Amino acid sequence: MTMTFTDGLTDYLLSLRAKEHPSIPAVLRWALLSNGLAASDGSVVFFGFEDASSVPTLVVKAPRLPENAWSLQIEYDRLVELWSLLGDAAIYRLPQPVAMTKINGTPALITTYLRGENFLRVTRDALWGNPEHILALAIDVAESWRGIMDSTATMLEAGEQVPTDFRRKIEKFQQMYKLDNREKQIVKKVLADVETAAKSAHRKILLQGDFWHGNMIRNEEHGKLMFIDWQYSRWSTDVSLDVYLFLLAGSLSAVRSKNPEEKAGRAAQTLKQWNEKIIPAYLSAFGKPDGYGLLPLKTGMLMCCIEKAVRESIDFGVDQGSDIIWRHLFAKLSDWQSDDGWLAGIG
Repeated sequence: MTMTFTDGLTDYLLSLRAKEHPSIPAVLRWALLSNGLAASDGSVVFFGFEDASSVPTLVVKAPRLPENAWSLQIEYDRLVELWSLLGDAAIYRLPQPVAMTKINGTPALITTYLRGENFLRVTRDALWGNPEHILALAIDVAESWRGIMDSTATMLEAGEQVPTDFRRKIEKFQQMYKLDNREKQIVKKVLADVETAAKSAHRKILLQGDFWHGNMIRNEEHGKLMFIDWQYSRWSTDVSLDVYLFLLAGSLSAVRSKNPEEKAGRAAQTLKQWNEKIIPAYLSAFGKPDGYGLLPLKTGMLMCCIEKAVRESIDFGVDQGSDIIWRHLFAKLSDWQSDDGWLAGIG
């Protein structure tokens, strides 16, 4: 099966080179990413190599389950939009979409490979154990992402409403997890704040949707941050999911614990420590949004926890073992009072 697929890929790319895309590299070897089969709702990933090169030039994703091809189509469509919106700057920030096609009946997303270091390869102590390294990365992320957000920012037309399914996610969150009365009131308040913020926006931006350090690469040539995996991207009038998810994912990565509740509790304490310097600097580097929303810190983080706790269940009909961490993190963050300052929001 694998050989048939890769042979089909090679033939397809040769046909593109012969037609409208002569710049597409002549891939001669394919390598399967070994952990691409780890999750039934995930994708199989192939790397394409030219000649004797040890560095790939192309990346191909194929869904393990054909019904999940929609996520690859979203990624392709958004990358096409982003390359149009960013213009000449796109090559420094994003993989280039080559094609969304079918190879021997299997859906396949083909993009260029980004050369550089993924932050998942950096040891925990080297990054998350060093506050100065965290601060430098946070500022770089904020400034880089603000540039991309402003490049995608588009004025809403008269009467235009950007679709959101956050109310559905709230309902799923309450179905999946047992909440006490206080938490139910907090969830209700988060929903109200999200919907109120949407009404005041007059621009929309293109969210990445899964904005964490594992989807960031430091380019080895020009040194800029580059961003991958756009299958959760969508248009929104609020940038909170991207801005705060980076902080939450980082705080979880900084903690050494396999117990979900303990990990969430220690991550919340890490965020409290970061709020002395790192979080204010991060939000300051991102700056005040222009025409689109950014929820206050506590509200935005709680919104992210809800989104992450239900995403896999809603999108793929399966619950991941890690989902419960987000429910515990929601509980830990909701315990903090806004007048403590560190979760009240800045500015």
